Amino acid sequence: MTAESAAPKANLRWMLDFMSPYRWQAAAALFFGMLAGATVALEPYIIGLIVDNISQGVDMGVIIRDIGILLGLVVITAGATLGQWRFSGMVAYGVLRDIRARLFANMVTLDNDFYEHYPTGDLISRMFSDTNWVWRLLALAFNRAGGALAGLVLTVIILGTISPALTLVVFVVIAVGTAFQIRAGLVLTELLERVQDQEGNLSALVQDAVSGIQTVKSFGRERELNAAFKEENLEFRRRWLYFKRRNEPVGMLPQMVIHLTAGVIVIVGGVLTLNNQITLGNFTQFLLYLTLINLVLLRLGTTYQRYMQTRGALRRLTPLLQPTAIADREEPRPLPEARGDIVFENAGLKADDRWILRNIDLIIPGGSVVALVGPTGSGKTTLVNLIARVTDVDEGRILIGGRDIRALKLADLRRSVAYVPHTTFLFSQPLHENVRMGKPELSEPELAAAVRISRLGKDLAQMPDGLDTLVGEKGVMLSGGQKQRVAIARAVAHDPDILVLDDALSSVDTNTAAQILQELRDVLKTRTSIIIAHRIATVKDADYVIVMEDGQIVEQGTHDDLAEAGGLYASMVERELNEEAIIYGD
Repeated sequence: MTAESAAPKANLRWMLDFMSPYRWQAAAALFFGMLAGATVALEPYIIGLIVDNISQGVDMGVIIRDIGILLGLVVITAGATLGQWRFSGMVAYGVLRDIRARLFANMVTLDNDFYEHYPTGDLISRMFSDTNWVWRLLALAFNRAGGALAGLVLTVIILGTISPALTLVVFVVIAVGTAFQIRAGLVLTELLERVQDQEGNLSALVQDAVSGIQTVKSFGRERELNAAFKEENLEFRRRWLYFKRRNEPVGMLPQMVIHLTAGVIVIVGGVLTLNNQITLGNFTQFLLYLTLINLVLLRLGTTYQRYMQTRGALRRLTPLLQPTAIADREEPRPLPEARGDIVFENAGLKADDRWILRNIDLIIPGGSVVALVGPTGSGKTTLVNLIARVTDVDEGRILIGGRDIRALKLADLRRSVAYVPHTTFLFSQPLHENVRMGKPELSEPELAAAVRISRLGKDLAQMPDGLDTLVGEKGVMLSGGQKQRVAIARAVAHDPDILVLDDALSSVDTNTAAQILQELRDVLKTRTSIIIAHRIATVKDADYVIVMEDGQIVEQGTHDDLAEAGGLYASMVERELNEEAIIYGD
């Protein structure tokens, strides 16, 4: 069985599983709904009795008694309706909360390949807009469906005792209309799903625009972006109107059926009343029950439409439930110590049937500082991503302290690694919270040390609230260098066994980079450290230098040995010296 076939599907059965913790609330909602439906269905019957009693001149005491019973039914209906609303709301909102929690918990485990296929805005639309349909269905079903069904059953029984023939006519007409409505609902589901897909596209466009607003402004792309949004918005409007123009006639069908049935009742019932086959009270009951049936059918029709709409929304939630490709084995082993040697044994990685890493045999001694250098696209970042199992190898294996990392607890492994990427992501929170992301329980002295080591402290005077300054979405309030220093502070605060700096000083000036490296010297030497950099000055003091090209290791050794070897590393050193000579006029 493949992982895809084993993945849960978001359907009605899957949704109902979330109702198990709320079964008593659901039962209470159904009970109160059925009670309200039953009392509402009894009211026309009592009114018919009152009409007959008045027309036959029955004693006023009997009439007052019947009016008292009618008022009692009204009070019971009101109380039952309140109970129905209360408990149905508990079920609907509880299930919605739990579904969103399940989806989010699974999404944060999914690998990068998933997020490459689904835009952020579309995922947000699925998480909120599509899950709202579940709430709408459950709230409507428990508010209306139970009471409507109970009322309909009791109405059929009462009308059947009055005039079976007239009752048969009524429900034949209703059955034909209902069958047509069900058939039309299947078509409408697909149309609504297209609307929801376009809503996801629109959300993705807005998300991209807001996230990249600085780039948009710097390139003067506001007009083009407005045009793109207008086009997508018009497409959303077109799809929505296309759906509504077909949905509204189907929604009006119960009304049309009831009006047709009313004509039949008035004609046939009037004739039966004139021929004394039914009483005036019975005729009144039929007319009132017709109104009740109208209300019941509207509720059932709306619930059915909501169900069909929710089916489409659930299909859009299914991709969010797919299992992650990288997970713990059945009995993962703990990782109490991650400061042993990191060993790559013939490791290789594929992407789209093409090898992007191949024949990687490498030993990174525990506690050493190792540098990774090479041309852009040579596979340096991909190689370090294998250590924390951001990606898994397609051949060979990786060991830490002699243990295959795929046999270790994933949470333990990732807690032992701190990764500082060259493109830093910051959360829209105060500065100190972004630093504490690596270690939530970080003490104030530890926070101050992380800020000092990263050289972030020299920027605090420029910030309005120091470490309490809100950095904005993705750190929009900070410069590129400031973002990288925050990321370095976060990694230092994490106190990892393995520290990876992936071109983490690229946005920092040379002088500041040298200061940060000087401060990091003690930190680097107390753990296994891997530095990816394009500046030779950044890596020349490393214990070991690894040179990569085209997904393979082409050179290994110390800075001095490689600089004298005349290979790729030596040419990189010479090129950097020439660039410095041009810049500084030497």
